[in-house]
Amino acid sequence: MTKSNKPYIPYEYKNAPVPGGGFVTGFCFHPVEKDILYARTDIGGVYRYDFETKSWTSLMNHVKATEKWESYPLSIALDPANPDWLYIASGDWENNYLCRTKDRGETFEYFKIPAGVHGNAPGRGTGERLLVDPSNSSIIYYGSQTEGLLISEDYGESWAKLAVKEGEKNVELDIAFVWLDPRSCRDGRCQTIVVSTSGKENSPKGNIRGKSLYISRDGGKSFKVMPGQPSETEFGNYPGFVGQRAYMTASYLFVTMSAVGFSWQDWHGYACDMGGAQKGCILRYELTDTGEILDHRYVTPELDFIGGGFKAISELCGFGGINGVNDQSGELICSTQGCGKGDAVLYSVNYGEDWVPILHNLEIGQMEFDEVPYMKPQYNGNESLIHWLSDIKIDPFDPNRAVFNTGTGVFMTENLQDGKLLVKKVVWRPSCKGIEETVHLNIYSPPGGEVKLIDIIGDLGGFAFTDLNKPCENSFADERGNRYITCLNADYADNNPLEVAVTSRGNWKGKTTGGLIWSDDQCKTWLRLPDPVGITDKIDKLIEAIRKPNTNSGWTALSADGKTLVWTVGEGNILPIDTVVYTENLGESWHKSLVYDLEGKKIEDTSVFQESSKLQDTIIDKDSVKTLKVISDRVNPELFYGFGDDSLMYISTDRARTFYQIPVSEEFPKLELGGMDGRMPAEIRAESGKEGIVWISTGDEGLWKISFDKETKKADFLRVSKKGDKIYRQGMGKEAPESSCKTLYVNGIIDGDYGFYRSLDEGITWERINNEKQMYGDIRSIVGDPREYGRFYIATGSRGVLWGQPE
Repeated sequence: MTKSNKPYIPYEYKNAPVPGGGFVTGFCFHPVEKDILYARTDIGGVYRYDFETKSWTSLMNHVKATEKWESYPLSIALDPANPDWLYIASGDWENNYLCRTKDRGETFEYFKIPAGVHGNAPGRGTGERLLVDPSNSSIIYYGSQTEGLLISEDYGESWAKLAVKEGEKNVELDIAFVWLDPRSCRDGRCQTIVVSTSGKENSPKGNIRGKSLYISRDGGKSFKVMPGQPSETEFGNYPGFVGQRAYMTASYLFVTMSAVGFSWQDWHGYACDMGGAQKGCILRYELTDTGEILDHRYVTPELDFIGGGFKAISELCGFGGINGVNDQSGELICSTQGCGKGDAVLYSVNYGEDWVPILHNLEIGQMEFDEVPYMKPQYNGNESLIHWLSDIKIDPFDPNRAVFNTGTGVFMTENLQDGKLLVKKVVWRPSCKGIEETVHLNIYSPPGGEVKLIDIIGDLGGFAFTDLNKPCENSFADERGNRYITCLNADYADNNPLEVAVTSRGNWKGKTTGGLIWSDDQCKTWLRLPDPVGITDKIDKLIEAIRKPNTNSGWTALSADGKTLVWTVGEGNILPIDTVVYTENLGESWHKSLVYDLEGKKIEDTSVFQESSKLQDTIIDKDSVKTLKVISDRVNPELFYGFGDDSLMYISTDRARTFYQIPVSEEFPKLELGGMDGRMPAEIRAESGKEGIVWISTGDEGLWKISFDKETKKADFLRVSKKGDKIYRQGMGKEAPESSCKTLYVNGIIDGDYGFYRSLDEGITWERINNEKQMYGDIRSIVGDPREYGRFYIATGSRGVLWGQPE
C-alpha cells in the first residue's frame, strides 16, 4: 500500500464535513448505462455518485500535492459504448493531461494534451469541451482554451488540430464547448460538430467578440458561422454573446447564450464564474441528420416573475444549463445565470415555446437546507445562496431526478415531474454528502474547551468543530447570523483557549464588515472589534478598503494570556511592516508597533497604498515593501515573533510595542514569509508548552527549528530534516506515551517518497502514515491534536479538511 522505505503506520482518514462549499462546474450522466453520474469541480477533482448511499465518491484521493494539477478538471467525457470508461481533461497550464480510466476512476492512465488546460480558470462554467464520438470510441474531441479544437483518433494518446474558422478567416483558439450530433455518424465518425468559441480571433473591432457558434457538416474539415446569433452588444468590457451549453431533442438543437458584463478577466471572461451575465438568450436550431439548418429562432423564456416579459434577448440575465427528458417529448429544463434578482430554473413541455418557473429564490419551488446547516437562509441574510447555476441535468433513466450545480455545491430533486404538472412544488435539497472542495487556509487545534478544530476557510469564513463527524451549524457570523467570509487566520490564548481572534473579510453583499473579530466563548459568538483608525494615513486607507466586501483584512496574533492582541492590517496579499498595531483593551485603543532594523534604525513607511476595486488582486512590487507576519509565543505573553519576506526575522519582548530585527543564519533559505492567503510558501508554528521555539517548514529546504533567546534577541537555527528532503507543511500534537517530545506531523518528500509522516523524536526518525490512496491533493496546513495522541488534521485546497488517526 506504500512505496516508502520508512516504517508504516496504517492510518484512517475522514473529512470533518463541510459539504459542498465550492464550484461544481458540470455533470455527466451515462446515456446508455443506468446509475452512472459524474460531477466535475473547479479545484476538487471529479466525483462519482453512489445512487444507493446518495453520496459522492472522490476520484482524486491519490493526487499528491506535488501533482495537484489533477485536481483541476476542466471537462469530462463518457464513452457511450464503454460504461466503465471515463476521460478527464485536467491541468494547471504547465501540466496538461488527459486522464483515462477504464474502471470508473479506480485507476488512471495519463496522456499529454498539446494545449493549455486549467479547470480553475475563467470559463470553467460552460459545457463539455471533451467528447467521445458515439460511433467510434477511439475518436475524442477536445475544445481547448488556448489551441482551438483538437482531435484524437487513438483514445487520447495523441492529438491533431482542427481549424474552427469560416473560409479564410482566423482560427478560433478558445473553445467554450463542443457538441456532436449522434444522428450524423457516417464513415466511422460524427459529421456534424457544433463548437462554441470566445469570439476573440474574429473580433469585428477592438474588444468586441465575434460570433461564437460554428458548425461543421464534414467531421471538422470545414466550419461555418451558425446563423441567428445575437448581434454584438456594446455592453461590458469584452462585449458579445458566447454559447454556454447545448442539448438536442428530436430534431431541435438548443443553445444557451450569455453576454457577461464587466468581467475582471479579458476574452476568457465569458462564463458566470467571471462576473454577472447581463444579457442572454436560448436559440433553437432545427437540424437535419446531415447538419443542414432548416430553421432557427429564439425560444428565450419570459421572466415576468422577476420583472421580465418576453424578449428575444433577455436584459436581466444570461442562460446556462439546458437539458431534457430523453424521450423526444419536448420536455426541457433550463437555468438562468448571473441574474441580479436570483437565478431560476424553468420547465418547458413544448420544445421551448413556453416556459414555467419551478425554482426562484425562496418564493418559487422549495429549497430544503437541513442537511447542510451553513446553507440555511437565516445564515445568508434570509436569502437563497444559489449562484453560478451553469448546468442542470435530468437523469436519462428517471425523469423525476434532476441535478444542478452552484458555486457552493450540488442540489438534486426527485419529484421534477410535479413541476411540469404544477400539482405541487418541486423540492430541491443539497446533494453534497462526500463532496468536500472548500479551500482551507489555516487550521488550529486548541488545548482545551469543547472545540477540537478551528478551521479557517476561503469563501465560507470558518468553522469550529466540536464533533468531527458532523457539519457545524454555522460558520463565523455576527449577532444576526450573517457570515463573515474568507477568514485569513486565527489565534487563541494557550492559557485560555476560549478566547479567539480572527481576521475576516466582509461578505459579498455587505451584510458583514471585514476586520478583526473576537470570541470569548470559543467561536460560538463573535464581536467585531473597533478599527485602528487615526494612527497613520496608510492604515486609515487600508481600513477603508477592508470595510468593503470581500477584501483581505490581514493577520492577527494573541498573547499566551489573551491580554495583548496584535494585528498586521493587510494590503492585498501582503502584511506591510508599517501597519502592525496592538491593543490591550479589545480595540478601545490601538497603538502602532515600532520596528527596528539590525542597525537599530526605526523602519518607516515602505510602500504606497494602491487603489484597487479588488485589493487582494493588487500586484505590489515586493522589493519595495517590507513585511511582517506576527506569531505569538505560546508560553510567554511578552514574546512575539515577526517574519518578513527574504526570511527577515524580528522579536518583541514587550508585548509587541517594539520589534527588533535579528540575524538569520545564512543557511536558512530566502522565502516570502510575510504573506497570507495564497502567498504562504512556508508554515510557521510556535511550539506549545515551550518558550522561544518556532518550527518552520520551508518546502524544498526542509524543516527547521528556531530557538529564540529573549535576552540576547538572537536565535539558533537547526535544520531538522536531511538535505534533499522536502517538508511542505507541519504541525505538532500530543506526545506519545512515555515520550517528552511532542508528535511532529508533516507532509513532504522524505528519502524520495512523498507522503504524510510523523516523528516522535523531533525529526530524528520518521514513520509513514498514509498509503498511495491517501494523498488528498493540495495541502495548505497541518496541525496535531494536543489532547489525543496520534490524531492530526489536514487543511487542503482541494479535498476539504481531514483528520487522521491510527487504524
